[in-house]
This record gives sequence, C-alpha cells and structure tokens, in this order.
Amino acid sequence: MPVKKVAVLCIKGETFGGLEDQTARRVMRHLLLRGKGNRVDVFELDESLNAGNLNAYGEYDAYVVIRGMVFITLESINNLSEIIFSNRALSAVVPVCNESKIPEQLHTPPFLYQTLTVFNWAVQEIFKKIKHEVREVSEIDNFCVAFRKDLLDTLSRDEDLCDLSRAEGNTRLSFGVAKGIYTHRYGNVFESGRADLMTYVPMDAREVLDIGSAKGLFGELLKKRQKCTVTGVDIDNEMIKIASSRLDSVISGDIEDLLDKGALGKYDCILCGDVLEHLNNPWKVVGALKKHLRKGGFFIASTPNVMNWAVIFEQVRGRWDYVPASILSGTHIRFFTKQCLKELFIDAGYEINEVSLQSFELPPQGREFIERLRSLGNELNEEELKASEIVIVASC
Repeated sequence: MPVKKVAVLCIKGETFGGLEDQTARRVMRHLLLRGKGNRVDVFELDESLNAGNLNAYGEYDAYVVIRGMVFITLESINNLSEIIFSNRALSAVVPVCNESKIPEQLHTPPFLYQTLTVFNWAVQEIFKKIKHEVREVSEIDNFCVAFRKDLLDTLSRDEDLCDLSRAEGNTRLSFGVAKGIYTHRYGNVFESGRADLMTYVPMDAREVLDIGSAKGLFGELLKKRQKCTVTGVDIDNEMIKIASSRLDSVISGDIEDLLDKGALGKYDCILCGDVLEHLNNPWKVVGALKKHLRKGGFFIASTPNVMNWAVIFEQVRGRWDYVPASILSGTHIRFFTKQCLKELFIDAGYEINEVSLQSFELPPQGREFIERLRSLGNELNEEELKASEIVIVASC
C-alpha cells in the first residue's frame, strides 16, 4: 500500500502574542518535523481556510487542519491519517485533548507534563491503551481536524474548514473522535482563580496588591470571599480593561518601573503569582516592596521550580526546550529553587512563614529517574525533585 501524502495546515487562530507565541510555534514545528514516522508537509497560514483554498494543495491525499496553538506529534498525525483511511464512512476525524467544549474530545492526561519529552510519554501512554478506537459523534471541536481529499467533493468552495460541524448540509457529514490520539491545547492561562494562593491570604487583609493581575479573576474571587480592596498591576492593556471591571483599581506598568515612580500605596497583603521569574531584577523588586507592606503584612509569591526532575532529565540529555506556560516558558528569565527563593526574601529582610511545594502525578519514567538521582547522594530532596511550583509566604 503506497504511503499517503499528508499536508498539515496550521492556521494562526488565537495566540498568546509576543515571545510566547513564537515559542509555541517553534514547539509545534519541532513536534511535527522532528518526530518519528512518515514525513508530512507543514504549512503555516495566517488566515482561515475554505474548501476552495485547498486547490493549491491538490497533490495531497489527506489534510490535517490545525487552528490555534495545538501540540500534536508527528506520530499522532500518522495515526490520524491511518484512521481516516481505515474509516471511510467518516467524513472527518478529530483527536482528544486536555481542553475541549465537546465532552467526547476531553481527555485528562495520565500525568503532568512540563517538557516535550514528558508530553511525548503522555501521548504514547494514551495511544498504547486506546490505540485506534474511534467513536462517532454529531458535533466536533474544530481545533484539529483530519480528512481525506474526497471530502472536498461534498463541500462548497467557500465552506470554512475550521468549522465543519456547522457546514452547510452538515447532515451529510459524519464525524469521529480518535480516542487514543492525544493533543495539547492552551485554555485561557490568564484567567486563573489561583485557589492555591488564596488559601494564604489572611481573612482580615483589607488592602491587597495583586502584581500580575491579568484579567483580575483572582482579585474578583477574593473580594467575594472577604471585604477588601484589591489593586491590580499589569502591563497588558487588553487584560487591564477586563480587570478594571473586576477590581477596585488597576495600575498599568512594569512593577520594576512603578516602584521607582512611587506609584504604589501601603497594603496588608502583596501577591506575586508567577511573576518573579519574568523580572529583570526580582531581588530589587522584592526588597523595594517591603516598604509598601504594612507591619505584620504578608507577601505571597509563587514561581516555577527549576529543580523539577523533568528539567534535570532534559539537561542531562542536552536539551533545554522552551515551552509556553511551563517551567521553561519562553518569557522566563529568572529561575529559582526552594532554597534560592527563601534566600531572596531573607536577604530582603523578610521573615519566612512558610514555603510549600506543589507536586503532581509522575510518569513511571519520572519516578525511576528520581530514584536514580537520589542514589547519587542523600542530600537530594525527593519532594523538591517532584515539585513543579514553589509557594512562599513571608512577612515583615
């Protein structure tokens, strides 16, 4: 049986913007062009795609249309292609993923992945268990759709290939979900309630400063929990517009510049949820914020743990691949371990109240790697190797 020619068409769609967007696109290319399996041709497009546009790609037997930032391996593309040619009663097939509005396409990964290697392990484990199983559905989430060339014969030239479930004459089309083909897509990473940090905010805190407030969801939830005034700080004008409707006020600007301008007041609690790793000089910022914290007030911060086993695993393999919204995010310029984060606050004159580590389910390979690391010396802390995030609570 001759190898089918497959074109992967990546449409820009919703993105992070800026450097994180470039990081995401680099990861997508890496997964599609350097993986195992039959080679495919990858095309990056800025605009939506209709059926008529595919005349320019007429040499291909099948197409996979990806909208937005979706991580899928070359091996998964090959498996999707095999599925659509072995299930000719289906017009199109879609994979499962971690984020979807369609329940049949939603699949919780077996473990957290922070690096490309661990993501690949998750993809392989899911496929090993479920393989080529396909479930027919009436509606699909169109972030990634695979179909044979013959589907084009049933569509009008102006049919939007990114929205096949709403296609004119949809009743003629049949869709399937490939339950063993796992992909990753990004939800709204800037819309987080951060319940893990809210736990540490004192109930009697009346003036709260949320640095890196994003769209203001954390502050909005905090105001519902207790009587307080929440001031946000952020650099993104679009997110500030949304946060302004949720918080008491939002200050626009880089915290490093705002501290020099004297733009801040006095607060009972200051929060930096995953902010310090983005700063040029977090040591200066943490020190300067001390004078904005009332006596007995709390400074709560979280940051990724660079001592995480998966990061070390990549390094011993000679890799340091940046991945959006992870420990190795492309926008991270400072990295911390538990001890280094404690010293940052101690050196600035704070008293450390608590330092906690956040860990998630590990893959078997991760547990084995940690055991091998610890065999090299008892001074290696297993909990620190497992942790993805560090949370510190300090006071003055």
